Parts: sequence; C-alpha cells; structure tokens
Amino acid sequence: MPLGKGASRHTVGGSRRGTITHLLALSLGISLGSFISNLGGPLGLSGYFGSPREAGEGSGTGGTPNPARSGAERGGHFDARQDDAPGTYAEWISRVMPPSLAPVYVAPGALPFNLTMSILRRTRPVVGSTDRVRGFLTKLKKGQCTTSLMLGGSVTAGHNGGGPSNAYPKLFVDYLNARFPCTGADGGSGEHVYKTTNAWNSMSHATSFSAISNLDRVDLVIVEFNVNDSFTPGKNVPHALEDKGLWGGTLEYRSLWYSEMLLRKLLLIRKPDYPAIVTFNADYIGRIWAGSPWSDPKKARQSLFRSNHEPLKFWLSYLYDVPVFSVSLFHLALASKLGTDAQFNFNETRDGHNPYGTNVWHADACCHPKKEGHRVLALVLIYNFADELWRMDHDGSVGHEDRMEGDFTIDPRRPRLRDPVYMSPDEDGLYVRDSSDGVTIDLTDPNGEDAWRSKVVANEGWTWFADNKDKDKYGLIADDRAGGQHVAFRVTGQEHGVVEATFIVSYENFGIVLVWLDDKEENTRKDMCLTPLKEVSWSSGQLSGIWGERASVPQAELLGDRLRMGESRVLHMCLTPHEGKRNGEGNKFKLLGIRMY
Repeated sequence: MPLGKGASRHTVGGSRRGTITHLLALSLGISLGSFISNLGGPLGLSGYFGSPREAGEGSGTGGTPNPARSGAERGGHFDARQDDAPGTYAEWISRVMPPSLAPVYVAPGALPFNLTMSILRRTRPVVGSTDRVRGFLTKLKKGQCTTSLMLGGSVTAGHNGGGPSNAYPKLFVDYLNARFPCTGADGGSGEHVYKTTNAWNSMSHATSFSAISNLDRVDLVIVEFNVNDSFTPGKNVPHALEDKGLWGGTLEYRSLWYSEMLLRKLLLIRKPDYPAIVTFNADYIGRIWAGSPWSDPKKARQSLFRSNHEPLKFWLSYLYDVPVFSVSLFHLALASKLGTDAQFNFNETRDGHNPYGTNVWHADACCHPKKEGHRVLALVLIYNFADELWRMDHDGSVGHEDRMEGDFTIDPRRPRLRDPVYMSPDEDGLYVRDSSDGVTIDLTDPNGEDAWRSKVVANEGWTWFADNKDKDKYGLIADDRAGGQHVAFRVTGQEHGVVEATFIVSYENFGIVLVWLDDKEENTRKDMCLTPLKEVSWSSGQLSGIWGERASVPQAELLGDRLRMGESRVLHMCLTPHEGKRNGEGNKFKLLGIRMY
C-alpha cells in the first residue's frame, strides 16, 4: 500500500534549486579559496576551525588550508592532487565544497560545533560492498542526472529544524547539483532531484513497498530509520508466518525483522538499474538519557540500547554488505562522555559547557536536530561520498578485489541474496520474492480519493482529511467519545487470502475499533459498537489505536479471517466508546489503508 506519493524535487514545492548561486557568492566578495584561507579576516572566522590540534588532529597546520591543495570544481572530480594525507578539516572542505555553497557551511555559526577530520573518519562504521556506491558516483562523474530516494521519518523531513527546505536531503542534493552539473533528457542543463515517501519506518515501507516500486527512477537510496524503528508497534511480529519464539515479542526483534524485509526488497529493485543503498544513522532519541522527569533512569538501564537501534542497523548492514554512514555514532559518544549534567548542560560543571551536548544538538526532547545540525548531516554524506570517489580515482586496489568481495545482488542475469537471518523461507517468498502489493485501498494519497471512494459501501461518521499541522497526512478518521461510528468496504480475496489494515497508534486521545467480515453492508453489531472496551490489546476482532510510547506511528495488523481467491465480502469497522482509564479525553481512530494479498 503506497502510504503517500512522496515525490518532490530537491526543493519542496518548486523546481528552482534554491542554493546560494555563484553570483551571490561573488557579490559577497567570497571565493572558496579566499573565504577559507582568510579565516582571520573581516568575516571573523579565525576561531571557527578551532586550534591546530582541534582542526588538524596534530598536523600543525591549524585551520588554514594549504593553497596548493585548495581548489574549485574540476570537471566533476574532486581535487586530483589529493595524493597525501587528508590534512585538516579546513583543507578538506576547501577541496570538496563548491564556492557557491561555502557560505552555507563555513560562515560563523553555520554548524553547531567544530568538525574535524577525526570526527568525520568515525562516520562510516561499516564500509560494506562499494560496488553500488561506486556505480552511483560513476553516474555523477559522467554528468548523468540522478534521483535520490530519502527513506526516513521526521528527521529526514526536517521537523523542528526548519522544515524540508533546510533538511539534509535538500542540502545534499543541492551539493550534487553544484558539484556535479548534469545533462537533462533534452540535452540541456538538468538537475539531480530527490524523492521522499509518506511512510514512516522500516515496517511501513516494507509492508507498503509500492510507495517505492512505483517510482520511475532510483539511483541512490538513503535509509534513515535509526530513530523511527524504535517506534515499531505491535505484539510479536504481525506479519510473521511462524512462531518467532521468546525474542519474537521484543521491539528489537520486530525492528530487525522489518528492517531485513525492507533491505532485501531494496536490494532487488532496478529503477532502471540497481541503486546505491546506504544506511544512514542520523540521530538518536535524547530524552531517555536525561533522567527524571524526562525518563526513568532505572527503566533506561533495563533496556538493551536505550531506544538506540544503531547496533541493530550495524548488524544487519554488515551481514548484507550495505555501507553505513552515521552521525549518532560520534555525537552520542561526545555528548555523553562527561556525564548527564554536561550532556544536557543542566548546570555549570567543572568541565564547563559541552558544545556537543544533546540539548545543543536537538530542537526538542525527542530526536530532531536543529537547522545547523542538518548541515552536519549533509556534510557527513558529502564526506563519505567524496572519500569513496577519491578512492575510486587513487586507490590501486580498486578493481583487484577478490571475487567474493563483489556484490552478487547486482548480477544482471541472476541477482543473488544471502539467506535471510530473521525471515523464514515462506515469509521471504511471500513478502520479498513475490514483490506484489496485492490490491490496495490507499487512504493516505492526497490525490487518491477517486481510486478508493467506490470501495466504501457504508459510512456513518468517518471523515477523510489530513489532521496534522502541515495538512499532508491523510486518513479516514472517526473521532467521538460516544463511539458507534461505522464504515464498511467491499474487499476481494487475493492469492494468499490475507487482509491487512494499517492505522495510527498513539499515546493519547486514541481509541479502539471492532473489525469483522460478513456479507452485509449494514452494521450488524451496533450494540457491540456502543460497548466500551476496558482492556487494550491486539486481540482478534479489535484494532487498538492506543500505544504507550509518546509518539504517533503507523501500525499494520493482519485480520484473523482469511478470504479465498476471488471471494468478495464486506469489511466492517466501528469505533467503540471512550473508556475512562485512557490517556487524554479524545477517542479517535485514523485508518490509513487496507490491503488484500
């Protein structure tokens, strides 16, 4: 089920690139070489790159770049004179950053803290197979226009960080356009673009893969679900076809199962050829580290990774040979190394203010970088792609790897995936190899009402609209403390007989619906629909929108009843009344879609 069209240019809502142009850079009197090498000039950047030790990791060169090593764009290549040590951060950025973008990243206050080459080196914890990444870089070098698919949640959308126009996806693609001009289909000037989806985490993307498979072109996929996969609701693994044992009921296992499903599906797509795939761990949940009143320290100690799913991403990514780029890996370590008070700068400590503090980095109590932090996210992507491109041009080992080091998933005749780690052969066959999304009633597409309206055979009190602040997250919604609102859909069985409902779960103001199949269009369970349900559970015949975590996320559930191939029945849902022991006074249920496969 496509959970949203999600297509956008690399600037939201328009075709302009929106970057600082060369003309503007010239009007400011800035060229890249003079901008960085003149750090002590009138712009007051003498302290921006820190001391020589901070900027150069003992190189003794401080923050001033070597003029012989700085340079501008050279026909789509990074500076070919990089034949020695990387040097300082200032020297690195002078080599890779186009003059038009220098003010974005180098002006005073552009970044929340000093970056160093030592920090940047920490940001690729899993190298993985390089074949796919180098395929993407080859397209850039040849001047081909590319499409990047950014799979992520609110961090990727720039929530509380200035919105999509200031978020790392746009910043990264702005960089590609400035650094690697491309030729359009008509032979004229083209542009690199990015696309997003309205799905939310690995689970919602893996179970609604048409949001990806319906796209015309994908050259790069960046998977940013370190935060969102820690909000994977459900009891056990809702889509599992076998008993997953003791660990199957844990959040960590659900996260791994759906992450594996998504990775396997991504590795098999061709749009039109294989895309580069990168796992990007952009952030972490901050409040769980803060202690009372934000979190219970004892419960935090009892958790495996304190809601940080990065270790799970490492495990799966290196088993599947997928590169990992990470910001949270270095940031969480630097933020927390002086203790909780310094991590959140609660009080003056003997170590003083921590520039890497979590509350310096985050715009809220959850997990969202400030606008300046998104520039760090973009720089981490730029650094790792620049490093791989340099290795393509200068590393003598390239092309001489052992055959087993190659990526077997890109074989044009017989792409080969490793055996699944968490998915059974039957699950892999149904959810990955089959690759069919079945028949979908998608309620999230802002332009999709005509496609599903005829499937609704009865409706009493349900309304289709977007209930979020940005008015872009649509669904069919019932909201009434008294309950009783009823809706019914005509559904038809598909090959596997499965009926799946996707809906929102949240920590307050949400309720429970009854769900059943029969052959009548009218509501045959009116009395039950007006009876409060005292227990919250994922029991058969109920879909519960109530969840304990302070977040609102999509949840997919399989109905207990199955349909024979071609069998037509009516799927009913009715909202039950508010029951007194819930968080909030509201009683809402938001249905995102129904899928038969």
